[in-house]
Amino acid sequence: MESTDQEAIARHETASRPIAESGPGAAAAGDGSPDSPAGDSLSQSVYAGITPYIDKIKRRPLFQKVVIANSFLIAVGAVFGFYLEARYFEGGEIGFLVLFMFSGLTLSILLNYLMVKLAFRPLDDVSETMKAIRAGHRGIRVPEVTDDPQIEELSKSLNSMLDSLELQRKRAAASVIKAQEDERKRIARELNDETSQSLTGLVIGIRMVEELVPDSIPEIKERLDNINQLAHQTLNEVHHMATRLRPSVLDDLGLPAALRSYGKEFTENTGIPVDVQLLAMIQRLSPEMETVLYRVVQEALTNIARHSEATKCRVTLQRKESVVQGVIEDNGKGFEPQTVMLSDAKGSGLGLHGMKERIELVGGSLEFESRPGEGSTIFIEVPLKTEEGIW
Repeated sequence: MESTDQEAIARHETASRPIAESGPGAAAAGDGSPDSPAGDSLSQSVYAGITPYIDKIKRRPLFQKVVIANSFLIAVGAVFGFYLEARYFEGGEIGFLVLFMFSGLTLSILLNYLMVKLAFRPLDDVSETMKAIRAGHRGIRVPEVTDDPQIEELSKSLNSMLDSLELQRKRAAASVIKAQEDERKRIARELNDETSQSLTGLVIGIRMVEELVPDSIPEIKERLDNINQLAHQTLNEVHHMATRLRPSVLDDLGLPAALRSYGKEFTENTGIPVDVQLLAMIQRLSPEMETVLYRVVQEALTNIARHSEATKCRVTLQRKESVVQGVIEDNGKGFEPQTVMLSDAKGSGLGLHGMKERIELVGGSLEFESRPGEGSTIFIEVPLKTEEGIW
């Protein structure tokens, strides 16, 4: 170890000596050694000399890059072909020349493929971005490209167009959903105030008539009793319809009470037990956020009842300092979210898109996690204060 360290120190001192002290022989050796300062200086000079040209080529348009790459390959092939022809063809070594030509052609095709692939890579990024947006990831944008001015302008224009379309889509969706909620509220109010009152009056009138009918006419009393039961059933259905359209408990008592009430009704109607867990949800949220979260939970449970074949499910909402996080999960048969959302079948994936749409209107995010046979889980996160939401 000591001799090795000493030799290294000696080499360092020798390399550090001025050329005048080392002598002509040492100077010649230093110039030819790749590890010497002179060799490093030469490589740095070469790199510094070709770097500006490489940067200029990278900034050229896509078409010019392809032309430059092919011209370079043709020039290199011509030079080597001329050299080999002068050296081997005149000597009669035709076999070697044919082998070289075949190898050179193969190498040229491979290099050309790699160069064109690299040149068109930004277009592949554009294609992948479009696929992701079609799959529902509307927040994804084309990566910025600085090497090619044309591709850079294309990516900027495309991202600007996507941002504009996304803003218009959100505003249009917000207007439609708000109008829908207002109409639901109006119809629910009319059902409660007018239709329910009319049916209640009908029930009271039937009871009064039933009391006036003597017991000597049992057939009439039985018919009146049947009509009374039918009126009661219709009144209950109208009440449930009004509740489904716009639950009054959501406006009066807030989201926690509305979700517990809906969970109880869901279990009674479907036989699927739902565990509703609400953590730190004491303070009321904004009316828009409460409406969005209620509709998303309602749509998720409806999908579970229709498609999942689950035996139990759970809804968890938790309020933190700046966000509300939610998880909706079931033990059903599961599905492929990407396949369903990209399906061209009529009505397929509309519920999933609708849930994402509503959450994005308040600046939140919603993700699906599911596999066939493994149940499904929906993750929700909504900021309490946002500048991205439309509402």
